[in-house]
Amino acid sequence: MNDQNVIRVRNIPLLDLAVYLTLTVFIAMAFLFLESVTEQITVVISLTIFGAIHIFGYRRAQTPQHFHGYFVLQTMIVIWLFAAFPTADLFGFLLFILVIQVMVALSTRIAVGWVLIFFIAETIDVFSRRGTEGLVEVLFNVPLYFLISVFAYIFREAEIARRQNQKLLEELRATQLQLQELAVIEERARLSRELHDSLGHQLTVAVVQLEGAQRLIPTKPDQASEMIGAMREELKNALADLRRTVTALRSPIADNIPLESALSTLSQSFQQNTGLATHFAAASNLPELSESYRLAIYRAAQEGLTNIQRHANAQNAWINLEADDKHIALSIHDDGKGLDGLNEKGSGVGLIGLGERASQLGGEMRFTPRLETGGATLTFILPLAEKRKPT
Repeated sequence: MNDQNVIRVRNIPLLDLAVYLTLTVFIAMAFLFLESVTEQITVVISLTIFGAIHIFGYRRAQTPQHFHGYFVLQTMIVIWLFAAFPTADLFGFLLFILVIQVMVALSTRIAVGWVLIFFIAETIDVFSRRGTEGLVEVLFNVPLYFLISVFAYIFREAEIARRQNQKLLEELRATQLQLQELAVIEERARLSRELHDSLGHQLTVAVVQLEGAQRLIPTKPDQASEMIGAMREELKNALADLRRTVTALRSPIADNIPLESALSTLSQSFQQNTGLATHFAAASNLPELSESYRLAIYRAAQEGLTNIQRHANAQNAWINLEADDKHIALSIHDDGKGLDGLNEKGSGVGLIGLGERASQLGGEMRFTPRLETGGATLTFILPLAEKRKPT
């Protein structure tokens, strides 16, 4: 038997209270209506044993075999009371307690068998006391046993449902805590990507300008001063971007600026600040994109240019934005030295972050060499919602 179908009575105080209250009433009635002290002591001892077996047997039973042993002992006590007090008709009520207990503790099929045994035991007692006149009482007991059995069955099912709901509630709370922890981890990862994608790009440009200005100071101080001024502006932008990222993690491109315009501005700014010839092209059929898509593609362009500046030793970079019915794709090419030790998935926090961004949006990121022309290609692909065909 599955433990889920066995309800421990020790966990149902109301059922315990019913047993103890019944035994207490019966003991009190023994002192009130039995004149013989011997009979009073017999009833008290018998009912005390009945209660003790309930405490140490039924409430501590762990297997169906334990329950069967319990019901055998309790049934024998009730039969003993029937035999010891043939004129009393109250002890049959103890069998009603056993009916409730057996329906709660055992499977329905087995419990029905025990209910029949209890009914037969009381029927024999009724006929032994009243003869054929007890037929009316026996017939009355039929629906009574049935109703008590149904009540106990409903009680058991309700208790099982309550405990299952409690277990599900606890599991739900545990899952909710896990989701909260995952949300915190995800938010930290997103913050890490935002900081890297925004500040990494801008600080890389600033470092390039600083190195160039340092070389020009002895020979061309005016040009060096201009580069330092441009670097100062770039660092101001980086600081402003940092504040936006930390406080709200909002998109660095305004909602009213098309993505292609933002990428074109990024391309021109990158070329002006680094001296790397940067070419941007966008298809004419670009769809409207959500903020998450626009931000992800913009960050991919930033990371691609930053990666070229840091590793490619290239002279040119190309940014292409294209779309078809199912996907929108950003590709960034260069004419540098290729992967140069990077694997196909790329390396470093930036490329890993791009891969995570793409995966979260159902897309993918590729970083592959350009075998024929040299250099490398970063491709950032996101799926588009399928357009419904006109009917």
